[in-house]
Amino acid sequence: MTGDCKILKDLPSGGQKNVQLAEHPSAGLVVIKRGAIKSFTSLERIKREVELLSELNSNFYPHQHHFNIDVKTKEFEIVEDYIEGKTLRDCMTDFKDPKTIFSLLHSLVEGLSIIWERNIVHRDLKPENIIIRPTGVPCIIDLGIARFLDLESLTKTISPIGPCTPIYASPEQLTNNKNLIDPRTDFFELGIIALELFLGVHPYDPNYVGNHFSIVENIMQNIYILETINVKRNDSIAAFAEKTLQTQPYQRFRNHEMLNNFIAKQL
Repeated sequence: MTGDCKILKDLPSGGQKNVQLAEHPSAGLVVIKRGAIKSFTSLERIKREVELLSELNSNFYPHQHHFNIDVKTKEFEIVEDYIEGKTLRDCMTDFKDPKTIFSLLHSLVEGLSIIWERNIVHRDLKPENIIIRPTGVPCIIDLGIARFLDLESLTKTISPIGPCTPIYASPEQLTNNKNLIDPRTDFFELGIIALELFLGVHPYDPNYVGNHFSIVENIMQNIYILETINVKRNDSIAAFAEKTLQTQPYQRFRNHEMLNNFIAKQL
């Protein structure tokens, strides 16, 4: 498929991948990702992500067109839809008031429910992994470290920390407590994102919390802010944060239906 593509430009690379924007005669604008296969584990993660995205037929996720492994060079090649829009990181100021934040959360939960119902946990929800299309519909990207609960875990039990972006990770990820990983892990990450949108700063940032710990240490100690000097506390946002940011998963929303019901009541 890549032989039919016209390379337009290089895009910011993610992880160990080289990423290019290209145009295909029938598929239109696509993204070509190439990279080295470092290990069996990395290959299996790539295969799981590709197979999942190939099965999903949803605007909440990029569509996969092509996947190939070169056994000789030990490299992979992926072609998927180019998602027009901005990452949430680049348009966070568009989601400042509680109504727009809960509207975004409602859409994200609708999209995430598709994989949660398949017993899959994203595990890497953060503003960089959410693209807001021109229509306002979010697209959830980068399922490279998604946990497939019905398949064998790929994370070594002896690892001190599980796969994650530490400053958006739940306590069970930061301690590699694999038995506690489930959709409620994603609820925690959504709680961080919601508060960061509302406050304009990371809620666990020691510069605002007022201590000398790191963001990760504050996550582990459950120390975060609900307001700043410039942003007053909002009861709905605070209630959402206090329920999703519980250290123990069993103290968070029990399931995504309860999570979504809470969000819907705020709209």
